[in-house]
Amino acid sequence: KVLHNPITVDSSGFRYNADNKEFAMIYVGRLDSIQKRIYRIIDVWQQLEWCHHEWNFTVVGEGAERASLIELVRKKELKHVSFEGYQYPRPYYERASILLLTSDFEGFPLVLAECMSFGVVPVVYGSFSAVYDIIDDGKDGFIIPPTSRGFDACSMAKKIQILMNDKAKLDRMALSAIEKSKKFSMGRIYQQWMEIMK
Repeated sequence: KVLHNPITVDSSGFRYNADNKEFAMIYVGRLDSIQKRIYRIIDVWQQLEWCHHEWNFTVVGEGAERASLIELVRKKELKHVSFEGYQYPRPYYERASILLLTSDFEGFPLVLAECMSFGVVPVVYGSFSAVYDIIDDGKDGFIIPPTSRGFDACSMAKKIQILMNDKAKLDRMALSAIEKSKKFSMGRIYQQWMEIMK
């Protein structure tokens, strides 16, 4: 038997309202260059910021690469990037529209199921098998497959632009993401454990 990990960030009381969602993309997680490869997200954002001035990108998390990432943003002269440090993520999930993940490898990243429970649409590098259990590509998120050269920032930017340019599609995918996240709720996973224990 294989059971998924449950969502541990409480979304009780949250009701999706498109009007409460901001033109905001987020990354939530550790800042490192070996697994998370967060500098890739900066490369993606660089392709988007110049043509989407109303959007902003927020980095929520701490790690050894924070100072170098801030310097990278400064060198690239990006104006709409903020580094929030380690924070409880719920307030960011509540207002964000899109979450990015560009890791080289993951186990089961709870950040995906968490963000989906708040109607945040994930756009993820498809470098690990669990992402295909979490996201139905094109329905409740986007998966960017590896190429012969590995990660392709341009491909990810193009997928994100689909959501930035089509609010109706973004809203439909957000609602689908919320529905999918129920598969990973604490109650659902608890019941699966109870069935096994019986």
